[in-house]
Amino acid sequence: MGIQLKGPFGGFSGKTGGLIGAISKGRSIITSLHTPSSKAPTKKQIDQRFKFGMVTTLLAYISDLIDIGFQEHKVSESAMNAAVAYNLKYAVTGVSPDFSINLPQLSFSRGKLIGPKSVTAEALAGAKVKFSWTASEDVRKLTNPADSLMIMVYNSEKTEFITSINAASRSALTYTIQLPVDFTGDEVHTYLAFVGIEGKVSDSIYAGAVSII
Repeated sequence: MGIQLKGPFGGFSGKTGGLIGAISKGRSIITSLHTPSSKAPTKKQIDQRFKFGMVTTLLAYISDLIDIGFQEHKVSESAMNAAVAYNLKYAVTGVSPDFSINLPQLSFSRGKLIGPKSVTAEALAGAKVKFSWTASEDVRKLTNPADSLMIMVYNSEKTEFITSINAASRSALTYTIQLPVDFTGDEVHTYLAFVGIEGKVSDSIYAGAVSII
């Protein structure tokens, strides 16, 4: 049974006949009941479902970064939906049925802020990675010495992410992150982005693959 909202001319919540009512982002949404199709899915549909599941499963591990990095999404979609759409388009590679994530193209942040320049990632003893970058010569509002560094390190062998949201300031030009000791001997993939004091973000950039020592 549906529940009438805001009088006879308002929306409703729940199921009424062949309609479903709900509230999403402050708006009343009414859709029809979905009837399961008796047709077998096409190869294209199967491939798309597989790629969608692969991307959503991976991004679910880094939802904290996604909420910040894709905050400049359309009003009609969530940050996670925007991240999934972007990575489905740009970070999936391969030919059916052998799809995979192109890790250098994986992104947790998209924005107009100027990102890290001339980045290097160096493995240090004790399961540490030292990041270095150069100062931007651009003096527009798209860069600020106080911008904060966001880091993502992905160990694909263990399917584990290590993240840091306020690791260092843009002006620091270097930062060393401590990784779990059991990462020693594994190869990890590293990514950096900046978030500004007003919430603007840069594109995340792939800083390279590093073998942990």
